[in-house]
Amino acid sequence: MASPDLTQELTCPICLEIFTQPVSLECGHHFCSSCISQSWQKVPGDVSCPQCRQVFTQRNIRPALTLINIVEKFRGQKVKVTQPQEEFYCQEHEEKLKLFCEVEHKTICVVCGMSRAHKTHSVIPIKEAAQIYKNKLETSLETLQKEMDLSLHSKREREDGILHMKAEVDRLRNEINSEFEKMHKFLFEKKELLKAELERKSNKVFEEMESNLTKTMDELSSLEGAIRDLKSRLEVQEAPEFLKDIQDLLTRSQMEFHKPGTVSTQLPADIAGEPVKYIKVWREMRAAISPASPSVHVSSFTPVFLTVTASQSCSLPVPASLTLDPETAHNYLIISQDLTSVRFGNEQLARPDHPGRFTEYYYVLSSQSFTSGRHYWEVGLGNKPGWVVGVCRESVNRKANITRSPENGFWVIARLPDCKSLKIPDVISQRKVKPRKLGIYLDYEGGQVSFYDAEDMSHLYTFTDTFTEKLYPIFNPCNNKSGDNPDPLTLLSG
Repeated sequence: MASPDLTQELTCPICLEIFTQPVSLECGHHFCSSCISQSWQKVPGDVSCPQCRQVFTQRNIRPALTLINIVEKFRGQKVKVTQPQEEFYCQEHEEKLKLFCEVEHKTICVVCGMSRAHKTHSVIPIKEAAQIYKNKLETSLETLQKEMDLSLHSKREREDGILHMKAEVDRLRNEINSEFEKMHKFLFEKKELLKAELERKSNKVFEEMESNLTKTMDELSSLEGAIRDLKSRLEVQEAPEFLKDIQDLLTRSQMEFHKPGTVSTQLPADIAGEPVKYIKVWREMRAAISPASPSVHVSSFTPVFLTVTASQSCSLPVPASLTLDPETAHNYLIISQDLTSVRFGNEQLARPDHPGRFTEYYYVLSSQSFTSGRHYWEVGLGNKPGWVVGVCRESVNRKANITRSPENGFWVIARLPDCKSLKIPDVISQRKVKPRKLGIYLDYEGGQVSFYDAEDMSHLYTFTDTFTEKLYPIFNPCNNKSGDNPDPLTLLSG
């Protein structure tokens, strides 16, 4: 009985040759030791199986001893048969094909070369033509291999992005569950609404990311097919067969990898960002638990100060009080007796020269400061045409004329006519309806200060930075020298 042909089973998927020193990966697939080493050589970090794409954090390969023995026996039994060289002849003149027409891209005999049809054509020896086109195909193969490397890297980026997004969605889904399980039927209904919104918006992002991955996979498939065809042709030894349809093959080899556009791996701020998704429900829950009088609308209740420390990050925010620190107030500022509002006065007040007092700008700080956790508070703006509100670090220069920017320790927004010149984000003048209540959210560890229109919780602006020292809420009611800005800034009370 003839021995079965094991050539296919003993062929390396990378080099397409009989295995040389075969090794086994954790997924069970086999490759030549040198082939898999070269395949992983330029890949930083995690690697994957070229055949099944399973990702490995460790580059563990081991000799496939059984397969090594089989390959050695197969090589010993295989009989090399020398095939008689096949001659190729011109069908018209029955002459041997010895020339190649560079105009018509086909092999011809000497008689064809002297004929009227090829008299004006560029004709070269067939072996010379084979070498020329072999060099071209080898160059194309090298280029395509680089394009394939780019496509593989892009594929990994798309897959990593999807994994990141899935992890973020899972985190938010679990957070929503933990927040609302404590609140019976009312909050159960709110939980389901939020989860549905999360799924709807995350599915939209996933569709874009999956579409990008599909495009990358299509590009990868085309490149793999072209590379496979080039490798197969380069194995052909006979020039006429090698040059058959050579121009079409060369044209195919010119394809390039087109990387799909980048899709954000962040969920929309109105779903992922705090405190929006909790404050709206908190207000509704407050109204449901302790209903206001019929003449008072539910949205009129607003928390003055919501604090979530690192150890309480899974608990619904609890309202607390925020007050002003008179020892930091500029002498033109008038602080209310209950320390919850500040306005510009017509005359300077006789206050002691305290080291923490602002003397150049009309600022006052809160008595509370933060070095960790997540915090939210609200400020009543009324119809004031001028104000500055936000946070600042403890070490800001309170005595000099400095630019109020994050570089100098100020994370503030303002309603001023010259915000841009002051390097303060101009986010208020662009809105048709100016906010009457401002919500400020600080995530110390997350490095974010966000501002909201507190009436509908629409997002205004977010600073992203790294905080390394104590932060204070900061307020500036701006001057009233023109007489049109007399109203105070007010820390809102529930």
